[in-house]
Amino acid sequence: MSKTEKYQKIAEEVLQEVGGSENIKSVTHCMTRLRFDLKDTNIPKSEKIKKIEGVAGVVNSGGQYQVIIGTTVEQVYEALCQLGEFNRSEAIGEHIDQSIETTAPQKLTGKTILNKIFDYLSGSLTPLIPILLVASLCRTMAAVLGPQLMGVITVQSNLYTLFTFVGDAGFYFLPIFLGYSAAKKRNCSIPIGMLLGAVLLHPTFMTLATAGTSFSVYGIPSMVQNYSSSVIPMILIIWIMSYVERFFKKYSPDVLKVFLVPFGTLIVMLPLALCLLGPAGAFIGTYVCNAIISVNGVAGFLGVAIIGATFAMLVLTGMHPVLFTYLFVTFPMLGFDTFMEPGVLAASWAGAGVAIACAVKFKKKENRSLTIGYIFTWFLGGVGEPLLYGLSVPYKTPLYAGVISGFITGLIAGLLHLTAYILSTSNGIYLLPAFVGGNTSNYIALGVTVVVGLVSGFVVMSFMKLDEKKA
Repeated sequence: MSKTEKYQKIAEEVLQEVGGSENIKSVTHCMTRLRFDLKDTNIPKSEKIKKIEGVAGVVNSGGQYQVIIGTTVEQVYEALCQLGEFNRSEAIGEHIDQSIETTAPQKLTGKTILNKIFDYLSGSLTPLIPILLVASLCRTMAAVLGPQLMGVITVQSNLYTLFTFVGDAGFYFLPIFLGYSAAKKRNCSIPIGMLLGAVLLHPTFMTLATAGTSFSVYGIPSMVQNYSSSVIPMILIIWIMSYVERFFKKYSPDVLKVFLVPFGTLIVMLPLALCLLGPAGAFIGTYVCNAIISVNGVAGFLGVAIIGATFAMLVLTGMHPVLFTYLFVTFPMLGFDTFMEPGVLAASWAGAGVAIACAVKFKKKENRSLTIGYIFTWFLGGVGEPLLYGLSVPYKTPLYAGVISGFITGLIAGLLHLTAYILSTSNGIYLLPAFVGGNTSNYIALGVTVVVGLVSGFVVMSFMKLDEKKA
């Protein structure tokens, strides 16, 4: 069977088990998962889907039904879109959403509201991971090749300048990128969403913010400020915009809709964005940032240890993309991170130590080969979910060992004040360069953390039972 046929087979079986295209409101994917918004979440039988060859696991969280595929998810997604006749480039199933608006709405409870918020955040931030990944790598190249480490190129060189401004662009223009991804998630106008993001970053507006010049929209005073690299303002703006656009779509005469819907939406959103939602988002972001920094200051090394112990659990529940919000809000303000990235590094390398121990303990050649494959996928591909869903979850004890060793490693990283100077959402070897910078003690802390992760993971797992049969 060719690879194309294999992807086709996986897509066919998954599509059938989730209830077919008629049960799918929309489907997208992240780096490792197919993410379904289903009409009836009771139709899929998770145990049957888990048994499909090529599926690593299933998560039902944040209002999404997520099928973990691994690094070949994009190929499977393409096959799925062809089978279900889904439009990959546009918001999927818009006509379906409209057709079910008259059905009984889902009962609002604290849990459903929280799920909707997490679903919106995750659906808006996850598509941006490739941008943030390559931007981080560009910054890393500048840091590694520049005078901070190897000294191969100078700060004045074109190559250093190139890597630096390309890396900065990935974060500076976040409002525009969010205008795209959040609008797509909310099934509203992507071009208008991107335009509103561009308005926040226009040189004229940025000049006003730098100079502290007063400005008003339709006579309404605007709190002019710098929105570059911000997240929460655009999250709020697009959320409200989706309702404004829906209003104009509903009440605009058909003959005028072609211009009245986008123009009316923009005209209404300008004062809301510049006078209310943008400043409110910046205000919330600042205080959320200060609150987290305060908690981190109080918890100190224990905070890093807790991230190291629980990060795998967050991935299992599909809630880990929400942590990106923390990084996006705090990193531009501080310029470094002593909390989340060290914690993720601790969890990552401790998990690798656990996996190496499992590869040694396995007696069956097939299990050993699969585990080694998972390790290489994590190390070279920067994707840890196949390791988590292919090893930790099915055999249980590796998951427990990862929690224990992740806590130990995070504790060491926190005590050594390990600091990340580059914002990175990577894994494996690609997360290491995020810690380039600072003084020599930071490199020592990095080396010690990695070694402690591998050793503690290996030792803890060595003392645990490993049943060759999956739980």
